[in-house]
Formats: sequence, C-alpha cells, structure tokens
Amino acid sequence: MTVYETLSHMTIRLWCEANGYWPACSPGQPDRIRIGGNPFSPEPEELELLDWDDWFAAFEDRNLKFVYNPSDSWFDLQSRNVRPD
Repeated sequence: MTVYETLSHMTIRLWCEANGYWPACSPGQPDRIRIGGNPFSPEPEELELLDWDDWFAAFEDRNLKFVYNPSDSWFDLQSRNVRPD
C-alpha cells in the first residue's frame, strides 16, 4: 500500500469530499477532531458535524498530519511529532 502524508488543507478537503467524508468532532469536544463517514472505524462513532475552518484550526492546534492512500479510501490522522525508531 502506497501512502502519502499532507498538511495541505486543500488536499485534505478535496480528498475527503471526493471520498464522501466530512469534518467532525467527538460530541461536545470540538478539539477532538475526526473524519465522518469512515468505513474503517472499528465501531460506529457518534460525531458532530464541524465546518472545515473549525476542523482545520483544531488540526493545526493539535499539530496533526493527514496520511492517506489515494487509490482507496484509507486514511489516518497522525501527530507530526512522531519520529521513526
């Protein structure tokens, strides 16, 4: 599986929208961002819809990166601070 990493807000938004995903957060916790519509979640999550501006503000505040496979709908949100061993 080939994966890519991006910090580009435009790339993230376009990829998510093209794959049927939407910006979300844990209920009542707008800083706990998620991507809604994720078929890879182990259990269905109860999520609240966010607008993209608020989602990206939390994305930057939490110092995250978006890791994804462009050939299927797999993705992950990861810390930018993780260093390989």
